[in-house]
Amino acid sequence: MEQEFALEAEDLHLGYNDRIVLHDLNFSVKKGEIFGILGNSGCGKSTLLKHLIGIFPPLKGKISLLGEMLDLSDKSAYNRLMTRIGVTYQGGALFGSMTVAENVALPLELHTDKSPDEIAKIVSEKLALVDLADFGNFMPGELSGGMRKRAGLARAIALDPQLLFFDEPSAGLDPLAAAALDSLILSMRRQLGVTVVIVTHELDSIYAITDRVIIIDKAEKTIVAEGDPRKLRCESENLFVRNFLNRNGMKRSVEHYG
Repeated sequence: MEQEFALEAEDLHLGYNDRIVLHDLNFSVKKGEIFGILGNSGCGKSTLLKHLIGIFPPLKGKISLLGEMLDLSDKSAYNRLMTRIGVTYQGGALFGSMTVAENVALPLELHTDKSPDEIAKIVSEKLALVDLADFGNFMPGELSGGMRKRAGLARAIALDPQLLFFDEPSAGLDPLAAAALDSLILSMRRQLGVTVVIVTHELDSIYAITDRVIIIDKAEKTIVAEGDPRKLRCESENLFVRNFLNRNGMKRSVEHYG
């Protein structure tokens, strides 16, 4: 039977050395979902992301990605799994000494045996997909913040991943650029069938694009709510959750694809 979940976390305890940052985390992400990891500043959202993509091992518990256990002791299996996953970082994390096209080509050069012509064709397709078709020869420093984010997304999807992670995708963007990026994420899900996991605190994005979310409470150091954020903001019995999800009354108008 086909695996239903793109990501499963079981009894996760996360931290560094002897310091527990988060504990007793249990959640799953269905294939094709746009799933949000939410919480106030310093609650451990980025720590969770770093563990989910294998930068750090959990202190306890299991992580499964695309039906495979995340095993950091088997480097070859881990590297193969990572070719099925894309990650975008807050600032785009582009190499400043390389052109946009060279940045997007890098995963293809490192992880495939495709010819230069084949790589160039794929790079053109990915840049067109993020509305950067005419910017392949630009340097990252010549792009706006929103364009760098889109270039980072083009690189993240170069290998046609099945699972995409975003770390604060709207951070630092003006409202129009942030809304455009939200629309692009929805388009990626619709066109590519990719599962998306977003770490964010931006309520506009949460309501515009996520299907389900988990909310982490810094004080509790664990998940205190899970579900549709549009329902949680009204129906949650947890006061912290309701306050968190109602702190901003202005919502961007972006069509939601459930």
